Amino acid sequence: MALNIVSNYAANVANRYLTKADSAASSSLAKLSAGSRVLSAKDDAASLAIGSRLNAEVQAQKQAKVNAGQATSMLQIADGAMSKVNDILVRMKTLAVQSGSGQLSTTERSMLDTEYQALLDEVDRVAQVTKFNGTALVNGSSTTTTTLNATSVVNAAHGFASIKLGSGVGNAAISVNYDASSDVLTLKNLTTGESQGIAIGNTAIAQNATQSVNFNELDIVVDLSAAFSKSTDIDSLPTYSAGTPDTGNIDTSSVTVSNISDATDFAAQSGNVTLDDTGNPATSTLYYGTYQSPASSVNLLTTGHKTVTLTNSGGDTFTLSFDVTNPFDGGGTIPTLDLSGLLNARVTGTASTTDQTDFTFKLGTGTTTNVDEITISVGSISATSLSINGGDILTKASADTASAAVTAAIDTLNTARAGVGAAQNRLEFASDNLSTTIENTEAARSSLMDLDVASEMTMFSAKQVLVQSGVAMLAQANKMPENLLRLFQ
Repeated sequence: MALNIVSNYAANVANRYLTKADSAASSSLAKLSAGSRVLSAKDDAASLAIGSRLNAEVQAQKQAKVNAGQATSMLQIADGAMSKVNDILVRMKTLAVQSGSGQLSTTERSMLDTEYQALLDEVDRVAQVTKFNGTALVNGSSTTTTTLNATSVVNAAHGFASIKLGSGVGNAAISVNYDASSDVLTLKNLTTGESQGIAIGNTAIAQNATQSVNFNELDIVVDLSAAFSKSTDIDSLPTYSAGTPDTGNIDTSSVTVSNISDATDFAAQSGNVTLDDTGNPATSTLYYGTYQSPASSVNLLTTGHKTVTLTNSGGDTFTLSFDVTNPFDGGGTIPTLDLSGLLNARVTGTASTTDQTDFTFKLGTGTTTNVDEITISVGSISATSLSINGGDILTKASADTASAAVTAAIDTLNTARAGVGAAQNRLEFASDNLSTTIENTEAARSSLMDLDVASEMTMFSAKQVLVQSGVAMLAQANKMPENLLRLFQ
């Protein structure tokens, strides 16, 4: 090649090799710093894809192992409660046997029964308060089915995300009132007549959020959504129409409906209660669809509080109460109480309990039932579930009955406890299997993604040498044109 000073070919070649060596050294340095063989898809696209999936699997398996550990802890709490209830049952058995002996008098049996009843209450208390993260473990499961009128103002469109009836509510009709001026939401159990009002504040509920209102006295929880208007009243009070020339009057604020034996049938009626005073107001009869009050059950000639029970042909009943502020005169009209407002702000519901609670635990990374998820049933240890509620040891006969019932309850309890123990053992094996799976999956991921430090360090050292030699040779190449300058001298 001809010698020239315009183009320094040697320097260009040295620079190219220096750049290549420096890039390789930088790449090795990055991998050594990260400890990973694959930093981007250009390093190894297939290994990156497989390794990413394996990493996600490993992390999910680690969480599944945590789930198994928490499930075991939860079942241990249930087992502890069952152990204490077993101790209580043993004491109850002792009391029943003692009371069944003939040397005791009625007075002494009464003393023994006092403790027996207290222990019965304690069994129920333990069943109710044994919880894990707020979830009852050994009190059986509770399901709630609610039904709303098509035109009801107590539905999802009006901000009622859910209404949950507790296990003690049973079949019920619940009326709802909301006073926007005081921000008080009031629920009334029309089956029992009980009511409770709670101030819920006037701050609007955020979009996609809910406000939970716990009516603990009624065992009902209402979840309100953003659609609930805290500036609009919900009025379930009946309206009253007396007509003319009748001078009678009813205070609508005093009207209450309670003790509804069949909420569904009650809701299916016309919505109007008629007060037939066309004959003698002293022997007035009330009508509500197929319901009717007994003759002479309501005296409309006098003022004051009136309470009457209406019954239909099927034996279903409900109680109507109201205050007469002006007496009726029997003028020939038929006054009416319109209950449509009450029905429009009403939810009928059925709450039921079972003798066990099912818990589903996620022990895998997929969604397949009985593979990635297992369901474990925990038996209820309430007095009702153990069939010992309502008993006493006041007599020898009742003591013997109680003794047999407690023996059967102990067997039932031990069966439930055996189920919990079996589930704990299963969870321990599942956890051990997850540990092994995590170990092997992590090893597979490591072989694809983790860096062989010794090999990479050797490569890095070689590249460092090349970089250093490249720098030296580039320096020499840059000096070569200086030699050509001597030809001009």
